[in-house]
Amino acid sequence: LHALDSQRRHDKRSRGKSPGRRATHSDRDSWPPSTKVAHSHSSPVLSSSVSTKVLYFTDRSLTPFMVNIPKRLGEVTLRDFKSAVDREGSYRYHFKALDPEFGTVKEEVFHDEAVVPGWEGKIVAWVEEDHGEGR
Repeated sequence: LHALDSQRRHDKRSRGKSPGRRATHSDRDSWPPSTKVAHSHSSPVLSSSVSTKVLYFTDRSLTPFMVNIPKRLGEVTLRDFKSAVDREGSYRYHFKALDPEFGTVKEEVFHDEAVVPGWEGKIVAWVEEDHGEGR
């Protein structure tokens, strides 16, 4: 009899509550990516299969810049990156990469034909003014 009363009280407490009201951590992890709200309405949504999102930092701003390059990750060269960034002057280009020996590093890329490394489906870069210091 006591167990039956306890069950009824539990049923009354849970009645009227929305099941999605309190999402657990595992529920949030299983939400489809399409439920995310776009952060910017200033540029059209491009499919990641035909373009690569590029996030880059400069010495002049704490906030990173973002561009899309209409090539797949693994096909984007330093020349493509330079064209997208379009800055006058002499610069050095570093890209976030995973080194098997050292882990996460900033890899400097020199040659325009070189494919730049990607990181978790995008390119993360640092564009630094070259003040003529030796490489």
